[in-house]
Amino acid sequence: MAPNSVRQIATVIKYELLKYLRGRRLLAIVLLTIIISAIFLIVPPAIGTAYPKDPTDFITRVLSFLGVLSILSATFFGADAIVSEYESKTGYFLFPNPIRKTAIFVGKFIASALVSVGAIGLYYVIAVVSVRVIDGSIPANTGLSFAYSLIYLFAILAIAYLFSAIMRSSVYSLVLTFFTFFLILPIIDAVGSVAKFKPWFSVTFANGISQYIFQNPYPADKVFTTTAAGGPSAGVQTYSLVQYYPEIRLSVIVMAAYFVVAFVLSIILARRREM
Repeated sequence: MAPNSVRQIATVIKYELLKYLRGRRLLAIVLLTIIISAIFLIVPPAIGTAYPKDPTDFITRVLSFLGVLSILSATFFGADAIVSEYESKTGYFLFPNPIRKTAIFVGKFIASALVSVGAIGLYYVIAVVSVRVIDGSIPANTGLSFAYSLIYLFAILAIAYLFSAIMRSSVYSLVLTFFTFFLILPIIDAVGSVAKFKPWFSVTFANGISQYIFQNPYPADKVFTTTAAGGPSAGVQTYSLVQYYPEIRLSVIVMAAYFVVAFVLSIILARRREM
């Protein structure tokens, strides 16, 4: 990029970060991260339950909220980043300035990514420090888990920006982003176990590698069978359920593809969109 474009992007990042610092969403994410971490650390001894002796089990339990935190970050900082400029008419003051729409988009995205990565990083720091203090060690592959979680975060953040570039209402974009990753895709992932198809294409399914990477050896797909009476004429019937696990390399490719495609499409749509 030309030096002028880099300066424009830096200016947008600066003012977007100031907006987040003055708003309530960043504070809400930070407080939620601290509260959830405190629950995992305070509740077990409060009810007389011991912490897991295995550091791997301990950090996996603490990081179980990671997916929800990533979804909330993408929703809070990406779902209305573009559409709000059109809905609130602030674009009339922003777009006529001598600054490219691409620079505005990239600056907004980087600012959203910075605060979201900060929230995820804070969560990992609390988890790692807690495990280190209580169990005296840091589980292997913690760094890989953090890297995979960031790839997932960037992927769903780019999709949130795509929704924001398409939708005409901030509310619709926020709701669509949240329910896509919190409800719709997880339902597809769950149906795959019953219908016996592996949802490798789902970005939420691929995100499982950030948790499963702690297990040694890495888990393989499993088939569970059970029998039940099928009625007087049917006799005893056998049912099977498949527990699928995402493949690491394929999952990284899938999440990276979501990021690239959604990011490029959202830039194109944002540039063409008019007030």
